[in-house]
Amino acid sequence: MNKLISRILRTKYIQQYSSSPALRRVAKYRILKRIARKNNFQIYKKNLIWTQDGDFLEAKAKKITGIPDDRCFVLLEIARRTRSVAGDIAECGARFGRSASFMLTGCGQATEKSLFLFDSFEGLSEPTSADAKDDGEIYWRKGDILAPVDILQENLKDYRQVHVMKGWIPDRFAEVADRSFSLVHIDVDLYQPTLDSLEFFYPRMTKGGFVVCDDYGSENCPGAKRAFDEFFQDKPQTVLHLPTGQCIVAI
Repeated sequence: MNKLISRILRTKYIQQYSSSPALRRVAKYRILKRIARKNNFQIYKKNLIWTQDGDFLEAKAKKITGIPDDRCFVLLEIARRTRSVAGDIAECGARFGRSASFMLTGCGQATEKSLFLFDSFEGLSEPTSADAKDDGEIYWRKGDILAPVDILQENLKDYRQVHVMKGWIPDRFAEVADRSFSLVHIDVDLYQPTLDSLEFFYPRMTKGGFVVCDDYGSENCPGAKRAFDEFFQDKPQTVLHLPTGQCIVAI
């Protein structure tokens, strides 16, 4: 696909606009959009202002591997909107720290909030039958998505308020049982750790806070969606599914 795109961008259709960078950019966008639509892909609209947001570009410049840009912006924006909401931040499933860096950037340099990162750093736990798709397939295996803790620590070394809680979920939750939270990001892919995270953090959420699930809309993570739907079935809050594949719950 990359070779195809490169070849197309060198065609006469594009080159005829070589004297005008603005027109050349429009031409590239149109032809790439046509290719994407034909292959059932999506390309973001070129006029979306979030792609040029100052805080977004600041966090993106760190070049940390992880979740896509659109999901990162959702976390950044929620962190900004909860600056005045009491409570710390927690993330279940930290990997290399990309989502954490966007949340911390959104909080602002003057924040007094702490960020608690819970991760085994040994990959995923053992999936269960609750993680099976409709056809019975389980996409994940124990140990998938392994990320060494030292990489995360290096990526987030410039942030003073980060607490890395290495261990299997929910083993270390008790250490923050006396705290309240304004934002909790759950990205653990599987049913049981997602449910464990909700059961612990929901009673500790402050009014005006948000719970975000990274995996809710992924066909590979039916267990995460199942856990959210089951947990909030008898709660007053609504699980809002986003086109990014995330879901958010406003408290």
